[in-house]
Amino acid sequence: MDHKKLRTRLACGLLALILAACLARPAMAQNNSLGSRVNGLVSFDISDHYITPRGLNVEDEGVVIQPLTLLFWKLKGGGNGALTEVTLTTGIWNSFHSHASGAEPTRWNELDPILGLTFTFKNRMKVDVTTTSFYTPTDSYPTSTHLDLKFTYNDKWNERFSVNPYFEHWTELNNKATVVFNPATSEEGTYVTVGATPTFNLGKAKIEVDTAANFVSSDFYQKFDGSNGGSGFAMFSTYPKVSVPLKFMGSNYGAWTAYGGVAYFHLRNEGLLDGNQVLANPERKSNLARIRGGVSIFF
Repeated sequence: MDHKKLRTRLACGLLALILAACLARPAMAQNNSLGSRVNGLVSFDISDHYITPRGLNVEDEGVVIQPLTLLFWKLKGGGNGALTEVTLTTGIWNSFHSHASGAEPTRWNELDPILGLTFTFKNRMKVDVTTTSFYTPTDSYPTSTHLDLKFTYNDKWNERFSVNPYFEHWTELNNKATVVFNPATSEEGTYVTVGATPTFNLGKAKIEVDTAANFVSSDFYQKFDGSNGGSGFAMFSTYPKVSVPLKFMGSNYGAWTAYGGVAYFHLRNEGLLDGNQVLANPERKSNLARIRGGVSIFF
């Protein structure tokens, strides 16, 4: 089967799954309080770099501010079956830079709409099915769309520590999410991520260390000469983060949390390294670091 037809069918299947989940949910009881099945998350992430989860060093000058807004629509909750919750997620993510860049330089670098479903099971397993699109006002690349399938096991060794291993499969459905040197030889690709987020609860503070390795298909990245970037292990990353609740804000305006940390990336794919040389910095760097901090509000 043609790869593009397969990816189109995957996208259509996701939309059908979302529609079926919405229609299958019985009407809420009239005594449910207003908004009890809708929650939101707003976060403002501030950093010195914009490095994507795929290792692309998009920006390394000035300050990068990346606001995220998500709404969580609970389609199913409670019950005694294996499936305990189904949540529809809608949202939007932006990236604003103090340093204007891109084919048509601007400080508004990217806008990504988000649509997904989360299935939570009684055995602590969680499955996320998400579609995203990457649009840039800089006109540096055509808008791309993607499908992300993620399995997470939310273990709980004790009250203070958990490992939270996960497996993720990410597919380009339409256009590339990486640097293209020769469109004639470029094809959509995939990658898998194997990782874990060890979490330590230390009083009011929480320490999370999201650590992962990416393994790519041969056509996911592209080299300078237009050939495939190579398959297999492409990137290792780890992001230790400390989060502290801002109790002085009270609870009437949501649950506020401040966080900060440093992310480290080790890049091993030749196509990825070639691509980064035409993005933020022409120097060929296998090791990158990103200082991040911000505030999130859950309501």
